[in-house]
Amino acid sequence: MPAMSLTNLRPDLKLGLLLVAAVLLLEAGRSGDHWILLASDPFDFSNLQFALLSAAFGMGSLFVVGAAFWVDRRPPHGLMVAGALLLALGLVVLNVAHSFRLAAVGMFLSGAGSAFTGSLVLYSVAVKGSGRFRGALIGALGLAFSFRLGDFAAAFGWAGWASSDEATGQSAWLWAVGLVLAGGGLLFLLLPRCFRGTYGPGPTLRETIAVPGAKARIAWVAGVCLVAAVVLAAGDTHLRWVTLTMWPEFGEREFGFRTLALAGGLGALLWGVVSDFFPVRRLLVILAVLSLPAAAWGWLLEDPEGGVLLLSLVRGGLISLAWVLMADALPGRHFAKLALAVTGVGWLGSGLGTVYWSLALDFWGVDSFFWVVLVEAGALAGVVGLRPGRSPVNLGAGPPPVG
Repeated sequence: MPAMSLTNLRPDLKLGLLLVAAVLLLEAGRSGDHWILLASDPFDFSNLQFALLSAAFGMGSLFVVGAAFWVDRRPPHGLMVAGALLLALGLVVLNVAHSFRLAAVGMFLSGAGSAFTGSLVLYSVAVKGSGRFRGALIGALGLAFSFRLGDFAAAFGWAGWASSDEATGQSAWLWAVGLVLAGGGLLFLLLPRCFRGTYGPGPTLRETIAVPGAKARIAWVAGVCLVAAVVLAAGDTHLRWVTLTMWPEFGEREFGFRTLALAGGLGALLWGVVSDFFPVRRLLVILAVLSLPAAAWGWLLEDPEGGVLLLSLVRGGLISLAWVLMADALPGRHFAKLALAVTGVGWLGSGLGTVYWSLALDFWGVDSFFWVVLVEAGALAGVVGLRPGRSPVNLGAGPPPVG
């Protein structure tokens, strides 16, 4: 059997390995801004100043709009490398900051860098560059994004390294910057070899949307993603509050809640792999049905750990399946721009999910849990079944470029 080398791997696998490795490095380094702020005791920032620092990061993150237009018009290599450099520069500024204004500049740069190397860009590159195993690649990215290094550091007792101790803080800063630069370097060297895009003249976004049936189909995708975001956010509220109410000792166990994000990432990977072999609409309905027994597991068998893990695995599929649905339904030429609009609707759904679950708990207590899950499953299955008829022109992402 000939030895396996990178050049012999399938284009999908090469692109997937590169993107997953880049996500792990960038996400690990991206947490450095929070570690540096945790070690900011000497600055004695007020609560208002911390809020303004978050606002500065948010303002920098608005560059995601420009990133979406760039990814649809030009190869993403330069943008993502520039984002890694901006993110590293933001971490450097944060580390040397001796004033609030300089810290705000560092947070702004970190936000801009995160916009250029965030999930929207990574998922868009995966959609535009993948072929037969697009669902597996999207699911692998969902799993990679679920590794929250800060949570795992706290879980294993490493949180103390982000302290005001000078030597410890310097080590944390150097590691964060090094990880970000390593991720950017990996993309700079290998992404041009693994990703080939076609960026020539073609129909504009306005012309694409003007195709009969296009607007209805885009609106349907946005509706599915809205419900999926509501269900995910409500599930998070359930896992944290309903479970703690019924089993107060659950939160004190070593199991905790930090592994639930990883369980959701595993679910995203499993459902993404399956979507390469079965229609995504059918899988969304199956997911809605499976959420009922998954939610009842802990209550019927008195097994809170198993119940919340099973529900996380099932509902983790909403992460990958939503992106697979967008990949199938949105035009590939304008995918990043439309995906940004659709995920914006999803952000609204995340807020709605938390609000309505909190209201349900206030008015009806934990006894409302099964009814709410039943309503969520019905709403998800219902909106999936409302797909409009196919438009005369294929709006899907189409065949991928040859890599």
